[in-house]
Amino acid sequence: MANGDPMQVSINGRKLQCPFCGHDQFRQRDIKLNTAGMSFLGLDWANKAATGLICGQCGRIEMFMDPPQLAYHQP
Repeated sequence: MANGDPMQVSINGRKLQCPFCGHDQFRQRDIKLNTAGMSFLGLDWANKAATGLICGQCGRIEMFMDPPQLAYHQP
């Protein structure tokens, strides 16, 4: 999925909607989950990442760790 254009997303066959505004199109990006210990050691790059889905209307971010089945669809 390209980070530019918002797309509809389903997870395990269920369509995702923003719980705040109800919009159904999201942009995707990886989000680093930084920890104080790794930052102190200068190893931020080694932290785990979550999949972030950003609502195309209000900007709310939903984060998923190892999402089982993400599917992207053109609106």
